[in-house]
This record gives sequence, C-alpha cells and structure tokens, in this order.
Amino acid sequence: MIGVGNPEGGDDGAGRLVARRLRELCRRAPAAGPVVRECTGEATALMEAWAGFDDVVLVDACRGAGEPGSLHSFGAHDLGRLASLQPLRRGSTHGLGVSAAIALARALGRLPRGLVVHAIEGRRFAAGEPPSAEVERAAHELAARLARRRPPRARRTGSPSQAR
Repeated sequence: MIGVGNPEGGDDGAGRLVARRLRELCRRAPAAGPVVRECTGEATALMEAWAGFDDVVLVDACRGAGEPGSLHSFGAHDLGRLASLQPLRRGSTHGLGVSAAIALARALGRLPRGLVVHAIEGRRFAAGEPPSAEVERAAHELAARLARRRPPRARRTGSPSQAR
C-alpha cells in the first residue's frame, strides 16, 4: 500500500494519513500486514515505490469528484477517469501526478499487474493546514477496511538492491 501526498498540505496528505493509520492497525500483527509506504506522488518515485510488487493499492487525495470525505476507487484501466481529477488539483505536490505515473509505467512495462487507486475527496489543500474532519474520518475508515482485507504480502521480484 502506498500513501501519496503532502502531510503539510491540508487534505493533500490523505494518502499518507491512510498509510500511517494502516501501520498502526497492522502493528498488532506485523507478519500478516501489508507493506506500507509513503510517497510524494512524483511519477518516478511512485514507480520506484511499487517496483517488484505484483499487487499495489495506492491512496491519494482528489478534488472535484464529490463531497469532502467521499471515496473513489479506480483500477489502472480507469486511467481516463483518474486523469480527469488531476487538473483540478491546483498546487499539487505530485509533479506529473498519479495518472501520469500510471501511464508512464504502463508505457515502460513497469506497471504492477494489479493496481487499485483509492482517492479521498478533499476540501482544503493550503500549505500548513491540518486535514479536514471529513478526510480524517475517511482516511481512518479506509485504513480499517484495508487492514481487515489483509491482502497477502506482494511477491517481490527483482534484484536485492530493490528490497526496502
């Protein structure tokens, strides 16, 4: 699981909130928990974070798709729907963005076989603001759902230098 965003950018840190909460929930049974990472969302950093994993869950914030705190889920095949959210993210810390990272990884043959993107609708994205109550609530609910799901740890491939 990769939590994407800027934790100092209000609701932009939604993905990282989920990652941190999921770590807390899985700390009780670490052997059964998923690999959890945090990432800014820059395209090459995302591709490095999922390198060698067959199945990846990515969580990010979005704007323009619903009420604050609502959850939207996409597969890699939903790239067009996911990309439609990106222009609405003024001030995003993600550079090219998640949809561009997926498209680039697909073109380079570096896309995980199974990729699911969960986007939590944000309300405020200003630097220095805390996350909104709606995003906090949605992040905790999604982390709990991911912890209950307990997907098998992804099979690692590649060289030892890719291990983290």
